[in-house]
Amino acid sequence: MTIESLVTFGGAAAAAGAITELLKPLLSKLPFKVSPRIISYLAALAVMTLGFIFSGSRSGSDYVLCAINAAFISLSSNGGYDLICAAFDSTADKEEDK
Repeated sequence: MTIESLVTFGGAAAAAGAITELLKPLLSKLPFKVSPRIISYLAALAVMTLGFIFSGSRSGSDYVLCAINAAFISLSSNGGYDLICAAFDSTADKEEDK
């Protein structure tokens, strides 16, 4: 991935999804529960912010948009993960037949 691809919607969603899935097993060992949706949002925010920093953006409005876009990226990333899980989960098909 390049910096230019990370600041696109698709690139940021893919990176946020990958980061979320990598962090889930580590965070599950904590004594308290952390929602994967929170992890996903923070990952999307970090990806977008770092992408804008490294691409040379220094405008305050860029960083406000990072926070807003991170919400959409997180929702997209979560939905994509749920779709993949549903497509490959054979038990979901058996439960729907009942």
